[in-house]
Amino acid sequence: YLFFSLSGCPRATFAGKKGKLSGDEILNTKFKTSDVLENDEEIKQLNKEISELNESNSEMEAAMVKLQSQISTMEKNLKNIEEENKIIEEQNEALFLELSGLSQALIQSLANIRLPHMEPISEQNFDAYVNTLTDMYTNQECYQNPENKDLLESIKQAVKGIQV
Repeated sequence: YLFFSLSGCPRATFAGKKGKLSGDEILNTKFKTSDVLENDEEIKQLNKEISELNESNSEMEAAMVKLQSQISTMEKNLKNIEEENKIIEEQNEALFLELSGLSQALIQSLANIRLPHMEPISEQNFDAYVNTLTDMYTNQECYQNPENKDLLESIKQAVKGIQV
């Protein structure tokens, strides 16, 4: 029986040395492989998180567009309301001036007519005077005596020329 050993063969020794890895080199290779695997998992996890963030950002952007649209609509509505309010204020001012003119005309027309238990009409008692006149014309049946009939006729004649 002959046993041959490769250790004595120069070519085998060279081939063995060339293909032989030290323990550190083997460990480093193992760590490098596991590092690649870990990095691959981390990359997958990061890609998943990036996808989730992109989806979240898209949802946020859509919500922002919707919110901006709502704000724009609200601003247009507010502008319309402000314009309508301005028109109403101008109408109110015109009506106030007209009312002021009518009240002055009424005061002048009724200056010489005294209602029972009242001072002559003036700006100070204008509301009370008008309320009394309104009551007199609403409840004319209470004012059927000749004196009151004459008073109501005098008031009618006094205000006849006021243009409303």
